[in-house]
Amino acid sequence: MNALSGDTYLFAEIDGQYGVYTLKELFELHKQGKKIRVPTLLDERGNMGWIDVEGVVSFGKRNLERLTLSSSRLYVETTEGTIIPAYSSHLFSGTEKQINLKIKSVNKIKVSQDMKHNDALLLAVRIPLNIPEGDQTEWDYGFALGFWVAEGSIKRRKRKNTKQSLVTLNGLAKKKGMTLEEYQKYITDIELVTLSIGRSDFERDYVDLVKKHFKFATPYKIKYENGYQLFSTDLNYIHLIKDYTDGSGSYTKHIKNEVFNRSWKFLEGILDGYLAGDGYFDKKLDLFEVGLAANYRLYNDLIFLSKVLGYDVHLHNGYFAKSPSSNNYYYQLRLNIFKNWHRHTALGLVREHIKKIEVVGEREAFNLVLKPLYSETDTRVKFNHLYFTAFSFLVSDAVKTF
Repeated sequence: MNALSGDTYLFAEIDGQYGVYTLKELFELHKQGKKIRVPTLLDERGNMGWIDVEGVVSFGKRNLERLTLSSSRLYVETTEGTIIPAYSSHLFSGTEKQINLKIKSVNKIKVSQDMKHNDALLLAVRIPLNIPEGDQTEWDYGFALGFWVAEGSIKRRKRKNTKQSLVTLNGLAKKKGMTLEEYQKYITDIELVTLSIGRSDFERDYVDLVKKHFKFATPYKIKYENGYQLFSTDLNYIHLIKDYTDGSGSYTKHIKNEVFNRSWKFLEGILDGYLAGDGYFDKKLDLFEVGLAANYRLYNDLIFLSKVLGYDVHLHNGYFAKSPSSNNYYYQLRLNIFKNWHRHTALGLVREHIKKIEVVGEREAFNLVLKPLYSETDTRVKFNHLYFTAFSFLVSDAVKTF
């Protein structure tokens, strides 16, 4: 049986819009009649594209195994019979022009204590989104959004409108040529945006970047601390936050799928803004170290943003850290982001050895049925059934061994 955990996140295109979804969510969307496409490897030259999903199959609860990779610690959970591109021998070199694709079921994968001899999974370097390149302004807006995700909070309106306040709002609405309902939606339920920053954010020009297109009050110095707070009621900034993020605190904030449909510069700006706020750049290792609260949705957002942009992501074990403001301990998730690749790549793919395979117990399991690209007599028929799963793993939904 070929099936993956229903909690597996993967990129998909739903009715023409890109986003990140779990297999379980795709199962529900398919039942609603949505047109679904997923990224796939098209041929032996590493060309990638999007293929129609003809069906999403639910297998109910199944025993699954977790395959964890050695360097990045990315993983995928699947049934033991699932077929994947796995290798123990040489795959390709930088001078070769095609992939020597071999497919193996999970229960036949070679895993030993000497990881260099283990089978390896393929990872895609970049997800092929068809979106505009964008410009500097797009990057600026993305940076301001990402910086808020790292350092910001919002205050929502709590007061109920009185008759007098509704009269005032109605007058303001008429000045803008809106109905009262349109104006209330325009001003949103967010009253105030706050950014918590340090002196270094001024020195590194991060504050100037955020203020480039949005209005802020004079920075407020926090008593007995070295930090500052920036306050904004700028509706343009509020709408940017509301349109592209959800949540308000460190445990709930995350980006919406809408970000993946704007521009490349916007996506670059979001990740750059986030790393400016919550990332530490290690010059010696040429990587960004990121630590965040146990917000797994945002954790996945950072992984997928990195993979879309072609950056390498390595996960690390979390640990309990002490908050400097409250002295309380909290669990921190960790990952490293390499904006400059350090691993050998060829044809838009890298391979990474499997570190271990663990039984994780019963999970809801699903599979995608993809529209065939090639006829059964075509030498490329093996590419009919390959698709990317969580974090750009290549997995097959094939029902036979090639």
